[in-house]
Amino acid sequence: MINQTKENLQEDLTTENIPEHFLRRAWMEKNKITNVILAKRFALTPARVSYIIRSGECPQKYINILRKEFKMPDSLLPTRSREKSGPKPKRKTDFNSHIK
Repeated sequence: MINQTKENLQEDLTTENIPEHFLRRAWMEKNKITNVILAKRFALTPARVSYIIRSGECPQKYINILRKEFKMPDSLLPTRSREKSGPKPKRKTDFNSHIK
């Protein structure tokens, strides 16, 4: 960035060059939405919310909340990530089958 003119600096600051997570953060600040507010609504930690905002990926249920309740523009919404399945139910085993 040596010897850049004022015009070149302006070109570097277009929204095309700004990372999406910065745009999400700016929108959140403008709307007075914090990680703590989202964490309470999502039932997550603020650190996890920060990761979601930064990475731009989260489960669909959080995207729906951001869209419907917080009115986040579609252009800023995170993309849908693969949802991990919960714990698998333990199989019932016949107690007597292990005894010989």
